[in-house]
Amino acid sequence: MEPILEHGEARCSGHQNASLEFPVTSSVYLSTEFGELPSVLTQIFIITAFLLLILVAVIGNSVVLWIIYRHKVMHHGFNFFLFNMAFADLLNALFNVGTSWPYNLYYDWWFGNTFAITTFFGIAPTTVSVCSMMCLSYDRCLAVTRPLRKRPLSRRRSLIAISVIWLISTATALPFAWDAHVEQAYIYDCSTGALQMLHLARSNGGRLMDTMLFVIQYAIPLLVLSTTFAKIALTLRESNEPTADNKCSKQSCHNRAKSKAIKMLALMVLAFMICWLPYHIYHTSMMEGSVNTYLLIYWVAMSSCAFNPIIYCFSNERFRIGFRYVFRWIPNVECKRENYEYSQLFPDKMRSMAISLQKGRMSATVPIQNEQRRHFSSQGYSTPDIVKCSVEAEKPKKYANLLTSD
Repeated sequence: MEPILEHGEARCSGHQNASLEFPVTSSVYLSTEFGELPSVLTQIFIITAFLLLILVAVIGNSVVLWIIYRHKVMHHGFNFFLFNMAFADLLNALFNVGTSWPYNLYYDWWFGNTFAITTFFGIAPTTVSVCSMMCLSYDRCLAVTRPLRKRPLSRRRSLIAISVIWLISTATALPFAWDAHVEQAYIYDCSTGALQMLHLARSNGGRLMDTMLFVIQYAIPLLVLSTTFAKIALTLRESNEPTADNKCSKQSCHNRAKSKAIKMLALMVLAFMICWLPYHIYHTSMMEGSVNTYLLIYWVAMSSCAFNPIIYCFSNERFRIGFRYVFRWIPNVECKRENYEYSQLFPDKMRSMAISLQKGRMSATVPIQNEQRRHFSSQGYSTPDIVKCSVEAEKPKKYANLLTSD
């Protein structure tokens, strides 16, 4: 997109119907360079789609942050990275998607000199997410391939790794933010001869920076994640092969216990890679397309910040309980306070209830009603199971899934 009149020039020529003959203080572009504005109905649809995306991302990631922060049982290395990703996605939805979609639709920056901030929060949180997924995949890979080895992502190491991730992400985003600027320009309408002032968000990096982002945020993570998940798949396949006595090995049982967390992580990675692939193809290949085409590609890429909470909810019982409790005011979403307080999010209360059941003092010591009995029954836990998980210390693994969940 080249201007027909640069800053300080006094005359333009060679453009049909363009007869400007005075010096200007800003660049002037032909209106045809920007394409036609979508119809009113299309604009309404686009605005609604982006507002819904922002709403789902903000609410979903806020609930994830609350679930992990509020419940002590969620305070371990794996969930620290989920907290980190939810926080990054929340920043992306608020400070990047929330300000950039109007510019992509109208080619006019409405938010003053904040483009550098928007650029930073468009790059740093995404880098945080991919780096967090790489750390989680490495942790899951070691948990499956070397189950007896000490886990690399202890609480302390997880916090250190998260700090390093933010430093790397900040260092990645700062050059792009430093290069971002807003310049005043005019659109010259060839048919009417009118000039319309607008503000263009600019970056001098061009294709070089787009390629750098592709390598940092997509190519390298894709290579690392593909390698770790390939190792996980091969190990699980070998460990699940039937033995002569049809009994699973200790490692096989351990791997199956971790399979839910691995599947959840795999869904997160798959959603991220699918959402961002069209965006990187569009920018690295310098494709030309209509406004509607680019907005669709951009919306799909930004939707990655809204998918993770949905994946958590469908893949993990504790997140599912937390979401049901938060949205219990919605019709057909049932989660009474008693069900929430005596759920897997509060294992200590479940142990207390189990001990009371064993001693036969259920009605006197723990205020559990029929609704709670039905709640535990719906999860597949009978009263003897609840009791045994507390009193049969010699068989902890058999009932571990009642009180713990990865």
